[in-house]
Amino acid sequence: MSYFRGKSFTSKNVVFCKFQTMIAEKLALCDFEQLENPEFLDIKERAGKFLYANGQGFGVVLDSAVNILGKFITFIGIIAIILTLNVWIVLVFIALVFLNALVDFYVKKNYVKWDMEKAPIERKTGYFIRLVEDFSFGKEIRLFNLRSWIVQKISNHLNIANEFYGKQTTEYNKSYYFNSLTGFIREAFSYGYLSFRVIYGFIGVGDFTMYISAIAQFSSAMNDVMQSILNIKQFGSYYDALEKYMNIPTTMRSGKTKLDKSNSGEYVIKFDNVSFKYAGSSHFALRNINITIYGKEKITIVGENGAGKSTFVKLLCRLYKPTEGTIFLNGIDIQEIEYDSYMSMIAPVFQDYKLFSFSVKENIAFSASNHVADERIINLLESSGFGGKLANLENGIHTHIYKNFELDGFEPSGGEGQKLSIARALYKDAPIVVLDEPTAALDPRAEFEIYQKFHSLTLGRSAIYVSHRLAISKLCDNVAVFSNGEMIEYGSHHELLSRKGLYYELYSMQAQFYTES
Repeated sequence: MSYFRGKSFTSKNVVFCKFQTMIAEKLALCDFEQLENPEFLDIKERAGKFLYANGQGFGVVLDSAVNILGKFITFIGIIAIILTLNVWIVLVFIALVFLNALVDFYVKKNYVKWDMEKAPIERKTGYFIRLVEDFSFGKEIRLFNLRSWIVQKISNHLNIANEFYGKQTTEYNKSYYFNSLTGFIREAFSYGYLSFRVIYGFIGVGDFTMYISAIAQFSSAMNDVMQSILNIKQFGSYYDALEKYMNIPTTMRSGKTKLDKSNSGEYVIKFDNVSFKYAGSSHFALRNINITIYGKEKITIVGENGAGKSTFVKLLCRLYKPTEGTIFLNGIDIQEIEYDSYMSMIAPVFQDYKLFSFSVKENIAFSASNHVADERIINLLESSGFGGKLANLENGIHTHIYKNFELDGFEPSGGEGQKLSIARALYKDAPIVVLDEPTAALDPRAEFEIYQKFHSLTLGRSAIYVSHRLAISKLCDNVAVFSNGEMIEYGSHHELLSRKGLYYELYSMQAQFYTES
């Protein structure tokens, strides 16, 4: 048995890692919009119960299987002993065990039901706890004195979860009380019957001791086996939740067409009457967008907040599917293009970029970090304007970003992070560059340097530049003006100024702060 238990422990660790990886991979591959869907996130939380429920997770299934195997050998010897006494005793004890199992079955069924119901509450509690742990929220929590407010929220959700724990404990107590009752009946029957047999001389005192021990072992083994079977049955419900999560369809990667990359970067993007509304919204974020961006063309998308600029970029990047209309790349519906093939065409720089707690080099080259020459990464960082900061990092591009894991890591400013994000996009070397407010966090000098390098950074590529700062429009071929989800103006910088429309109004408002009255 020790051998089997050791193998079970090792197997549990291996299987746990595989299931954990599988759940994480599903989350990474799911449609982007699902990450904003509370129903999907609750399903994911319930799926996690398969790994963690009862503090053991699915491992209890392996333990139970080993336990059944071990008890099988015990049964053979014990039943043989008890049968020499009376076959009816075996049948009575089996009936009592099955009664216990029936009660336990309903208890465990309710336990799982409440476990699933409290999953969304635990997910929300986990969020509040992570707020306290997350370094990025540390300043707000302290400067706005949010400690008591957030801790109270944590406490409130823990109290709600405790209501479910209370129900589960009550149910388990019912099972415990019933098991105690049947145990008392079994003990009373055993001692009464065997005492009768001793008194009337059918068996001796030594036999009495042997039979009592055999009956106790038999009952214990039977209960263990039934509990193991019920544990396996219970985790069938948890597995159903895992299976539901794993089988949620992913439409984002449904395309099969591979792109022809032999056309020297001449990729034409066309939005054909595209409209889009976010899930749960009755309002269209974009309406009837028609625009064609030719190979190596540079365009700026401008407009006030909420005009639909970032939504336009998200649709182009296939983070969302159009509600209506079609986006084409070289005449092919982008939804029909094989996902990774399409992603290789686009290098994005977002205002809300994210950096990882890895080295600078890993944040640029990711999985290829071990195969890329340091010189190439350094050149890209200098091109993006990060060279000055890099010279002050003791470990250069091997310095860790943030201090989560390395004490000598550094905390990049908003502008420094933006430059790293630009270098990351340059490393990808894609024919279409998407720059969504890439200079929002830069100081005037750094922004000026990016403007100066704009043509070299986008040389030979199509560039889509989203910005509130209209000066960049002068460097682009055309400007698309968005308002209330619609494209209301399109043309070159000078053409739009001459029309005296919204673009002229926005440009004039910004220009007045940079010119003398």
